[in-house]
Amino acid sequence: MKFIATLAAIATYASAINLSSEVDVAAAATVAVESKVEAKTEATAEASASAGYDGPIVPEDYNYAVHDFNLNTPFTDQECYQKQVDIYSDQIIAIEALRLEVMQLTQRITQAEHDYDLNAQKIAENKAKIASNSRAALDYKAKI
Repeated sequence: MKFIATLAAIATYASAINLSSEVDVAAAATVAVESKVEAKTEATAEASASAGYDGPIVPEDYNYAVHDFNLNTPFTDQECYQKQVDIYSDQIIAIEALRLEVMQLTQRITQAEHDYDLNAQKIAENKAKIASNSRAALDYKAKI
């Protein structure tokens, strides 16, 4: 029962982490998009039309978007990366806890099976002794 409670607690914790990280990521994405839109609006007001691509976030022309993408500029920031590392580390810890609980459960099941076999042997021995005593008692009763 303790294993099931622990498993439920770990599952609840993992889902809460995922939900909170999704909310944090969604909020961060919303803020990032709003700041990009504001920056882009300001930049377009100041820049000329020939300064570069000035379309929507997802460009309509695939080739232009691919050729315009600069691999030297970072496309994620350190904070986003740190959040992902935190999420993954929490998931790894939860998985390790589950692995240990499964190992303990497997060990307990193996021990219970061994105990069952041992008890079955003792029960068989006791049954044989009872039958022997019963026969002996009947023999003594018949002599009397």
